[in-house]
Amino acid sequence: MRPALSADVATPGGVAAEQSEMVPMQAPAGAGPLKGVFAFLRRHPILCLLLLTPGIPEYLSGSSPIAAIVLNPGQFVFQLVANLGLYGTGVLLIREAMVRWRKGWTSVLLLGGAYGILEEGVALSTLFYSKAAPVGDYGYFGHWLGVNWIWAASIVPFHAVFSISIPILLLSLALPSTRGKSLLSRRGLRSVFMILVIDVSILFLVVYYGEHFWMGFPVLLGSLVTISVLVYSAHRIPYSGRLARSDRPTRRPRTMALLGIAFFPAVLVTESFGKALSNSPLLVFCLALLLQGLFLFYLLRVVGSSGNAPQIIAFTFGLIIPIAAIGLISSITFPLALVGDAAFALFFRMLWRRYRVSTTPAVPTEGLG
Repeated sequence: MRPALSADVATPGGVAAEQSEMVPMQAPAGAGPLKGVFAFLRRHPILCLLLLTPGIPEYLSGSSPIAAIVLNPGQFVFQLVANLGLYGTGVLLIREAMVRWRKGWTSVLLLGGAYGILEEGVALSTLFYSKAAPVGDYGYFGHWLGVNWIWAASIVPFHAVFSISIPILLLSLALPSTRGKSLLSRRGLRSVFMILVIDVSILFLVVYYGEHFWMGFPVLLGSLVTISVLVYSAHRIPYSGRLARSDRPTRRPRTMALLGIAFFPAVLVTESFGKALSNSPLLVFCLALLLQGLFLFYLLRVVGSSGNAPQIIAFTFGLIIPIAAIGLISSITFPLALVGDAAFALFFRMLWRRYRVSTTPAVPTEGLG
């Protein structure tokens, strides 16, 4: 995804080409008390990033219910600490790799995939445990060689996009002054890495003693090898190339928002209908990956390589809407999730007002440029 966004949205490895369109995060005029909040986040970019993840994948989705802060404070505290130890350290390390290695979004997606395997595989075992609660029927349909392949086809890309890429992207939009700059010192980097190792180890033991599940050494070794290959590939892949059809976006923000809204539900529907209509887990696995690849290819082709901030904001907002809807439905009896939904709505409203420029799409040029 890096080539399409490189010019003026997020280029931690270089200098943005259109700095005139990038402005620091500010409260909208007349925001009142919000001015202090935005000013505080400008001074604490790490906190801003930690609000975005696990905020989006866990608390907006309802996977870690916000209502637990009232209904079960002990559970809320445990989940908050565990989530920050996983998501927070993961996104910080991957962003640091992006900056220090001078890489783009392709590397971020690869590292996000490695993170997804680390969390869902090594730490929580949902990639391998057939009876894991979130997996459902996919613990049996598509379970082969100790791996829940259909579940993996959706949850690993989910983490690459929602847990890692979107928070890093939104931070660069909200606080463009941080673009291309490290947030961690060497000592901080080591500390964050150790927190991640400790958190993964504790969750691994919780699954081992709580669920009495052990994936086995061959599967664990295979997971670690796959993670290593993805990290190595992310480090080695060149930061070059462009797939967009034009320098400017060829679709309006509204179209990009609809594309974002359709993404996650389309993956779920493809897996569900594929399972109902076919007895071939391999076919469903391939269809799920193909659909996500087609979404990415189309995004690259239409989003443009510059002047695309409104399109990127609209697309990202669209991606999050179904996640927030799922979280709200899951907590409908005590909809405290509305607080998180309102906070993110205000956040995107601020981004939109600050980056709103001409939304007239460009005429596509021939070829890939």
